Amino acid sequence: MKLSLKLTLTILLTSLGLIFSSSPVRANDCVPTGIGCVPTDPTDFVEYILTVAIGISSGIALLLLIGGAFKVLTSSGDPKAIMSGKETITSAIAGLLLILLSVTILNIIGIKILNIPIW
Repeated sequence: MKLSLKLTLTILLTSLGLIFSSSPVRANDCVPTGIGCVPTDPTDFVEYILTVAIGISSGIALLLLIGGAFKVLTSSGDPKAIMSGKETITSAIAGLLLILLSVTILNIIGIKILNIPIW
C-alpha cells in the first residue's frame, strides 16, 4: 500500500474517531461542538484532549493489528504478503506499547515526581 494511501486512511479514521467519540468531560462549563462538549477550563481541556487522542490512537492500532492478521491469513502462502502482514502486526504492537508507556511515564513524572494537580 502506498504511503499516501496510508496517510489518507489514517487521517480519515482519526477524523471519524473525533466526530463519533464519546466525550470524557466532567466539567459543567463546556462548548458544544461536533465532537462533543469541549470543556473551557484549561485542566479539563488538557484531560479531554489526552483522553481523545489516546482513545483514537489505540483504536487505530487495533484496526492495524486486525488488518495485519487479515493479511497473514489471506496470503495463500505468498512470502511477500506474509512479511507485509507481520510488519503491520509488529508496528501495531509497537504503537500500542508506545501509547501505554507514554501514559505510564506521564503518570510517573506528572503525579508522583512533580505532583502536578492536572493529572
